[in-house]
Amino acid sequence: MKIGVQAFINEIQDQTYLTDEYEIATPNPFVAADFLAQLKPAVSKAVEKQALASFSALTTYEGEQVKVTLETGVVNLPLQYIKKVNQFLELEAQAEVNIYLYVTSPLVNRSGMRIDLIGTVVDFEAQADQAWAKVEQLLTQDLEAVEAGAKLAKEAPVEAPKTPAKKKAAPKKKTAAKKTTTKKKATTTKKKPAAKKTTTKKKVMLKASIKKGSGTKVNFVSDPFLILEY
Repeated sequence: MKIGVQAFINEIQDQTYLTDEYEIATPNPFVAADFLAQLKPAVSKAVEKQALASFSALTTYEGEQVKVTLETGVVNLPLQYIKKVNQFLELEAQAEVNIYLYVTSPLVNRSGMRIDLIGTVVDFEAQADQAWAKVEQLLTQDLEAVEAGAKLAKEAPVEAPKTPAKKKAAPKKKTAAKKTTTKKKATTTKKKPAAKKTTTKKKVMLKASIKKGSGTKVNFVSDPFLILEY
């Protein structure tokens, strides 16, 4: 069964392909049989009609979702990534339609998805029993991986919540050093009082001429500098 790449993209985007989802209780034991009981009738009918199809069975295991999908496609990409098909194939090319098994769960591996190629739709129809045996074998391995992932998750040590690191206090801004201005003391030189002029009284020596017989009396005690002329 072949299809043009562009025709394949158009049919998926137009949602004209066969599709359905089934919710099932968690199988106990966790084996492929319960998943295939839901998927096998729908997939077989799609193969018989040579129709594009996507059928899924959903459950939970240890609190995590597990989704098993059987899907037709031209590349090993789930149909939800249809816009990326042209990155792998030329739009004008003819491609063989295959059947892929997808197991999606956070427990199955780090990427959260396992992809297995079952074979072409033509081969699936021609050898249905062998094809379904292959599906069961691969699905069993994938479910065992889910169980192992759940066990590892339980055994993983629980990390203590990290205490938020204390923020370092921002360094205080240095205050600019104040300039110490030394105020000069105003030196006021007091003017010395002007020296008093000492006026030396000149002692005048008076000459007194006393005429003889004038009868003038001179006091030598009060006027010692009188010089008498006769």
